[in-house]
Amino acid sequence: MASIDHEARRIYAKIVYWGPPAAGKWANLEDVHRRTSPPDRPPAAKETSVGFPLALGELRGYAIVFALLRCPSDGSWTRNVFDELGSGPPDGVVFIADSSPTALLDNVAWVQKLNTEVSARGLDLGKLPAVFQYNKRDVAGALPVEQLRRAINPWQHPDGEAIAARGVGVFETLKQVSRGVLEELRKA
Repeated sequence: MASIDHEARRIYAKIVYWGPPAAGKWANLEDVHRRTSPPDRPPAAKETSVGFPLALGELRGYAIVFALLRCPSDGSWTRNVFDELGSGPPDGVVFIADSSPTALLDNVAWVQKLNTEVSARGLDLGKLPAVFQYNKRDVAGALPVEQLRRAINPWQHPDGEAIAARGVGVFETLKQVSRGVLEELRKA
């Protein structure tokens, strides 16, 4: 759940980027960081960082700060990423699917892991603000989007195509998940 600091007039929410190894989670975060950070702010280091904060404006006079976090491909930080910023679950999820022709089974396995992690926190992935990004659309023999949808997005969450390494589709994905999280915050 989002946390509210009434004294500082800030709402903190977290969005977890999830997916199989080398699917493009870090490429997404790196592109967002590059485009939104002040020029003098150094880039986050992939080896030592799970993400960074992103200020998004205001809601009812409160500044909104999203923590954009990724689950490293080896899964070593999974519990820490999900439980980062207090004991609450994520407020939104971006599933980064690898469109490579050999990646379908990995995508399925990682969406199952995601569902397990979300369920362990008493949530239903079908009701959580989530977006599915079909990344690496530029690889030879990329899996058809419809096949990926059927295999990993039975909840029919918003989705889209991307080439994160080139910044294509990255902000569209962030906007979609942000909209979902903000809708939930407005209801609260």
